[in-house]
Amino acid sequence: MIRRRVVRIALVVGCALALPYAARAATPVTAAARVPDGGGHLWFEGGWAVPQRDLSAGLDASPQGAGAIPGFEVGMRWRFDLSPTWSLAPSLHYLGYGDATGLGTDGEATLGAASLRYGVEMLWTAARPGARLLFGLTPSLVHNRLHGAGKDHVTAVAGTGENFDLSVRTGVRLGATEISAVWHLNRFSSYRFFPGPNELDYNWDTVVLRFGWQLP
Repeated sequence: MIRRRVVRIALVVGCALALPYAARAATPVTAAARVPDGGGHLWFEGGWAVPQRDLSAGLDASPQGAGAIPGFEVGMRWRFDLSPTWSLAPSLHYLGYGDATGLGTDGEATLGAASLRYGVEMLWTAARPGARLLFGLTPSLVHNRLHGAGKDHVTAVAGTGENFDLSVRTGVRLGATEISAVWHLNRFSSYRFFPGPNELDYNWDTVVLRFGWQLP
């Protein structure tokens, strides 16, 4: 009798202990709720870059105008998942703009602008299956370059400069693909871009329609 009671008690206790684990195993875990294993993922990104403010203003329209036209963005990032919703990603992006043309004595010279951005993005992604909203903020070191004919359309300029700024983006992730809109803030001062008696303040903000792909 005592032995049977011990066996029954052991069975009841065992079942009670096993129930939570059985319930957990029976609950489906979506891909959005899991933190991927290992050291991170490489993403390749490209997009259409539209210059704003002084960058897109005509060369003769203002002292800071560079006459740039829409161009492209290309870059990559190494993304570390911190949780199912938060990740951190060192990144590198190059923005190449269309040149201002028709310059020089023969109309063949151009003025070209470009930026290189080194950043670290903190990204929030909604934890849900299917399409997942995302929002990111990226402090960046920005290297700006301007090269070609200057304000008189003839005299060459070759200026570079560095500054710290931010990028803000929002969009959606679909599996291993992201589509997002990015606002690159790029504000700096320089004597070297268009020489003059005073240092000029520049606004090279840029809007980008970006596509990203996680590489296997």
